[in-house]
Amino acid sequence: MIEETLAKIEAALSAARVADPKNKAELIALLEKLKAEVQQGKRSQDQLDAAGAGLRDAALDFEATHPTLAAVINDVSTMLAKLGI
Repeated sequence: MIEETLAKIEAALSAARVADPKNKAELIALLEKLKAEVQQGKRSQDQLDAAGAGLRDAALDFEATHPTLAAVINDVSTMLAKLGI
């Protein structure tokens, strides 16, 4: 959705007749910076998704290899959650 909005802004800016070409160039540069930030945000989200998947896999592996300890940790976590901690 944001990419569509950026594309519309870019198209409007390209078609716009600006009295001062310096202002138009500055707006284009700012738009490019904004696009770069959006892409960086996407990469960050991808990294978070990958880290979450890795953490989930590690937890499942820990639970499979240490079932008793995992059960005790789960019970303690549940009790703390009930206490609001």
